[in-house]
Amino acid sequence: MIEYVKLVTAFIVSIGGSSVVIIALSKWFGNFLSTRLLDAYNNKHEKELEVIKTKYASELENTKNELEKAKQFELYNDLWKVLLYTKRQADLLWQKADPNQIPSFSEQIRLTRNAISDNLLLIEEEHYEKLIQLIEQFEQFQFGKLKLIDIRIQIEGGEQVQQIISKADAQNTINKNRRTKEKYDKLIMDIGKSFREQIKG
Repeated sequence: MIEYVKLVTAFIVSIGGSSVVIIALSKWFGNFLSTRLLDAYNNKHEKELEVIKTKYASELENTKNELEKAKQFELYNDLWKVLLYTKRQADLLWQKADPNQIPSFSEQIRLTRNAISDNLLLIEEEHYEKLIQLIEQFEQFQFGKLKLIDIRIQIEGGEQVQQIISKADAQNTINKNRRTKEKYDKLIMDIGKSFREQIKG
């Protein structure tokens, strides 16, 4: 029986020693395999997460650009309306020299000057300089038109026009005002084209 106990003990010890080796190898292989699987899983998800982040960053940038373009369009459009309304006021005053139109024309010139100053960054430098010059000429146009209105009213009323200015001076003033108006008309068309190009990007 002692032999039997020794044999069972030897068998258990021999199995136990290899069991320890097998268990140790199993544990190491299990850890190695689980680490590899976990790394592969993490890498896969990190890549997917990076793709999603890139996609959303791109969509966010596109949305931001669209909002900026919408705001830019609104600014350009507002400035364009002021410039165009000034043209319409000048057209009305040019068609019929009505003294009642002078205050609104004067106010429009003031609004236009303010709009140009407020939107300086939107206007190309060359256009800005020309606009300021033309607004200053429009301010003279305004006073020239007032003088012409006075003359026309006197003529229409059958009054004798005092020879404060000669007909040649009156014609020169009319021609100067016409040139100013034509330059302004052309310039705002150029500015409109420039605005369209800038909005399109």
